[in-house]
Amino acid sequence: MHCRIIREMMTMQLRCRTRISVGYPANIQCDTGTGEGVLFDLSPTGCRMRSDIDLNAGTYLALQIAVAQEPTPLAVEVSVVRWSKDGYLGVEFLRYSQGVRERVTELLTASSQPASLVYPDYAAASLSAVAS
Repeated sequence: MHCRIIREMMTMQLRCRTRISVGYPANIQCDTGTGEGVLFDLSPTGCRMRSDIDLNAGTYLALQIAVAQEPTPLAVEVSVVRWSKDGYLGVEFLRYSQGVRERVTELLTASSQPASLVYPDYAAASLSAVAS
């Protein structure tokens, strides 16, 4: 047990990007079909999310992320699932639609109250739908 903990600590990578907690709904497109998901953590380079479709590490995705108080969704043209654990996915953003990276950076900069960025009812309702 002790060796396992040390091994996990040695392989842990420290993140140097700002992340915020969110509850943004997202539409997902991949080679195997389409689905819906919910983002829980967001950074300029990726997110942690859940999905109603099975996605494995290495799967490429296109995401349309609905953001509260934003007129158009954030479009991530190419992203890849980097890890999958306990029903969550780690997704790296590889290519954004024009201007989207700047919008994500603005969201992160402006987020002094992350809870206000969550869709109040959607995250809880969708999470139960995604989990089932």
